[in-house]
Amino acid sequence: MASPYLIKVHDWKIREIVVDFIEAKALFEKYYKHDKSQKLIPFNILRKLCDMLYITKENYHLLFRNLIDPKKLIFEDANKFTPQENEINLMNTIGLLFHKIMVARELKYMIDYYEEDTRNYQESLLSLHGHLLRIYDLFNQGIDDLKVMLRGHKGNIYLTTFFLENSEFCVQQFNQDLPELMRLVSKPNGIEKALIDAAKFYEESGWPEKSRLMCNRCLELFPDNNDAKTILKRL
Repeated sequence: MASPYLIKVHDWKIREIVVDFIEAKALFEKYYKHDKSQKLIPFNILRKLCDMLYITKENYHLLFRNLIDPKKLIFEDANKFTPQENEINLMNTIGLLFHKIMVARELKYMIDYYEEDTRNYQESLLSLHGHLLRIYDLFNQGIDDLKVMLRGHKGNIYLTTFFLENSEFCVQQFNQDLPELMRLVSKPNGIEKALIDAAKFYEESGWPEKSRLMCNRCLELFPDNNDAKTILKRL
């Protein structure tokens, strides 16, 4: 059984894992180019990606018990949550990404200090391109893993509010429109339910302007929503 502390921070830590992962993906794709003639990702960006994914990986290990024997599904004896298959898949993808980016970082460091016409330079350059392509594929695999995992975390208000506040960014990263995206994290009724949940959360948390914004967005899409009208009256 998970400790009282982990039960308390569970939803927030899931939010951190999701947000940190998609922000790392966005940063990588800002610099990555398939064309090998393009300038390689700078060393400091690869180092930053390592730091971001390290934090993501550590948050995962904070929440979930480590899998000791994958064949027998034996987990460590710890007061943490036992991960489901979809959570294990994402954990594995994040771990692979972290190690691939660490290798890419060191290859880029060597390339920066080798002469271009040396054998070591050419070998490192070829290896780096292969690692970057694999990292690109793993980030996209991670998005697929996230979509599956999020179905088990419906009603997480921290995820709901992040997706609504950063809808354009999230739509781009998940390659889904907002209603589809909200169905992943919200209970029945998708975006309508999500907007009302967010409005109530902001109202109860002392953020009336954000609550009004969510109510108004809801009424733009669903003019007859009585919950939004009631909240606006209270505000």
